[in-house]
Amino acid sequence: MPDSPKNVALGVALGTSLNFLPMPFVSIPISYILARLFRINATAAVLSVIFMKWAVPFFFTFNYYLGRQLLGLRPSGHVKHHFQFADISSIVLWIKGLGTPFMLGAAINSIVFGVCTYFAINALISYRLRNKTPKA
Repeated sequence: MPDSPKNVALGVALGTSLNFLPMPFVSIPISYILARLFRINATAAVLSVIFMKWAVPFFFTFNYYLGRQLLGLRPSGHVKHHFQFADISSIVLWIKGLGTPFMLGAAINSIVFGVCTYFAINALISYRLRNKTPKA
């Protein structure tokens, strides 16, 4: 991608962090809009949202259990809210039913994984650029 390592890393971090938030079906356009608004790499943001969609169920589960731990709630063996892919309103109702533990975990995971992703991708791209340049 013809952009600075910082802008590409910020785009990937934005896309990754948006996957932790409960925004079914709209995270792709939102990632594009936010990337353009903050003048970071929109392609990297959108592609990272798309490529990480397979992990969203794991992210949401992690959000819920992290939130429960941080709130000091007793761990439960399973989530009592059954999820069905009937339509978007059923997804929204399911997320609302998870409540405060889910939202707390989503906020924290989004920030932590976004920051970690930024530093990891920035270091990786910078390393590749340094080693790609021929030494004279």
